Order: sequence, then structure tokens, then C-alpha cells
Amino acid sequence: MSKKEDIIATALNLFNRHSFSSVGVDRIIAESNVAKMTFYKYFPSKENLIEECLSRRNKSIQEAIEKEINLLEEDDYLGKIKAVYFWHLGWFNSDDFHGCMFQKASLEILQQYPSIIGPIVAYREWLMALLEDLFEKAKVFQPHVLTSMYINILDGMTAYAKVTKDHTEIEECWYYIERLITLDAA
Repeated sequence: MSKKEDIIATALNLFNRHSFSSVGVDRIIAESNVAKMTFYKYFPSKENLIEECLSRRNKSIQEAIEKEINLLEEDDYLGKIKAVYFWHLGWFNSDDFHGCMFQKASLEILQQYPSIIGPIVAYREWLMALLEDLFEKAKVFQPHVLTSMYINILDGMTAYAKVTKDHTEIEECWYYIERLITLDAA
């Protein structure tokens, strides 16, 4: 792995496990085992590094979700919508879950580092386009509205999962979401 990749991997891990504001450049440099000059060669500022980390996180989430939905039959749109939901549930139950980096960045540092809005918006637009396409293909009424509701549910689940270890209630919510989708498609 290159020095740049070492820096990014270390920063992603630290930003995921802690807050963006509590993790300083010196800690990232020390834990990634690079010289200060090397760090600044690749990332002139902490803002540049955070922006890159969020872009990488966006890419890894997209790849993981697309892998899940591609396992299903081409025309199983409800199954693909469900796969997005259960991908989130699996993430909540993983050792890597420490909350959503996009939510944390929006709340903690967006005003301080305005350029990080780019990867946050890119992630939201990708998720919205993916789900709206699935809802349209599932022939639901007003797919844009249902997509917005669904994303709000995912956001709420993510925030709730951060504060509770028992995700049974989140898992059980799928039943109601599925009823909403199937009633809307009827």
C-alpha cells in the first residue's frame, strides 16, 4: 500500500471510530507512520483529507450495496429495496459500525470545512437515484415521495442504531415498510 493509501486508511478508521474534530492531523501522521512532509504532500489540509475520506466511504458503500442488489433477480425490485434495508442492518451489527460518517461530518464540521459537502451530496444523490429507480420499476405511486420517506427511515435507523445495541426493532420495521410499498404499488 502506498503512503497516501496508508494515510487514507488510517484517517478513515480514526474518523469512523471517533469524531472528525477530535482526530488531529498529528495523530493521523503518527498512526499512519508517515513523515509530516509526506502527509502534506498528499493532503495540504485536514479538509482535503476529510473530503477524500468521505469520497472513499461513498465509493465503498456504493460497491457494497450494489453487490447485494446484484445478487437478486433482475426484476426483483422489492427484493432489491429490501436488500438496501438489510445491508444497513448488517452494517449496524458489524464491528465497523460507529455511526454514519456523512451524518457525523454534516453535524460536526460542515461549517468549518465547506468543501466536504461535495462527497456528502454525491452519496445522497446516488442513494436517491438508486432507490427512486427501484421504486419506479416496482410501479409504486409517486416513487419520488416514497424514496424520500425511505431514505429518511434509513437515516433515522442509522442514528437510532448508534445509540442502541439491540437492533431487533429496526429489523422488525421492515414488515411495515414492505406493507407500505406493496400497498402503494397495488
